[in-house]
Amino acid sequence: MDPGSDHRIVHVLVGEPLPDLLATVTNHGLEYVNIPYRSRRDLLRAVLDARRTLRNLRVDIVHGHGIEGTLIGLAAGLLSGVTDRIHTRHHATMHHETGPWRALLADRLVNRLSTTIIATCNNVRDCLVSRERVDPAKIRVLELRLDVEGFGNVTHERIAEVRSRHSLSSTRFIVGMVSRLVWWKGVEHGVEAFAHYVDTNPDALLVLVGAVGPHREVVQTLLDTVPECNYQIIEYEKDIGALYSTFDVLMHLPVTPGVEAWGQVYVEAMAAGVPLVCTRSGIGNELLVDGENCIVVNYRDADSTHEGLIRLASDSTLRLSLVENAKTSALRYARTPDLNTLDFLYSSASAC
Repeated sequence: MDPGSDHRIVHVLVGEPLPDLLATVTNHGLEYVNIPYRSRRDLLRAVLDARRTLRNLRVDIVHGHGIEGTLIGLAAGLLSGVTDRIHTRHHATMHHETGPWRALLADRLVNRLSTTIIATCNNVRDCLVSRERVDPAKIRVLELRLDVEGFGNVTHERIAEVRSRHSLSSTRFIVGMVSRLVWWKGVEHGVEAFAHYVDTNPDALLVLVGAVGPHREVVQTLLDTVPECNYQIIEYEKDIGALYSTFDVLMHLPVTPGVEAWGQVYVEAMAAGVPLVCTRSGIGNELLVDGENCIVVNYRDADSTHEGLIRLASDSTLRLSLVENAKTSALRYARTPDLNTLDFLYSSASAC
């Protein structure tokens, strides 16, 4: 987004930036400062470095993203006298469900340091209010937005290129999952469901996209029950819109209603015209209607997910109906003119 005529935005990157983040900052010509940080032992030094940066830049607003980056940025903001301290909460109930206690402590500290908290959906707001006792007046719900139209307008050439790059045959029934391999995404339940589904459709292909993370061993154990010719792992694909268009069905199976802080995959799949077999979490609690724009299944339930796959695979009329309704549902999260600049978010003369 355009920063607006009255805003100077400086991005303070805490730690060594990943190559894709650094490339984005560089390609867009964004002003940035890098604060060295490797582990929690560097926390105090990072706060002091950030405070020095904020003072030198004469910052009016601090806006934090990410747990450690937010903690460092808001603490530095308080120490340097910044009165407007914002953070966007990018997670929901995950720390309450599995900890660790240090993460819960960090969440509560960050909540106190913030003068405004941006919740990415009502699910995050509910977590902040009911579980963490944050004053509702301090919270602003600002749902994320995507290029919904772009996901729905993918050329045949782009789709063909992605199919060729990953050897995805148009004659196979392809079931996709787009998710990191972390406990709250429930990928293992999708793999288990697919392992049963292959018994009735031996030519089906399961494609796991973005499939990296600490839950890899758990998922791999279940993948070992699926013939190698029936699954494929794609760790990264730059043209994700075209990749969605190669799927016949997509599974997205967060393990509880509260664990998703938003739910990007729901919207991307709906906008791309891919019928969903899914659980409700994050924005899904409000967005998803079983039998109308998706098939809703039970949490952590491979049998229920398998039944959903069978239902969609055997009913082309249902698939078409779900896709049409889902495309309409996805429009709720399309970019709008009022979100073209940051004026709606920042009222001060400059921001960091």
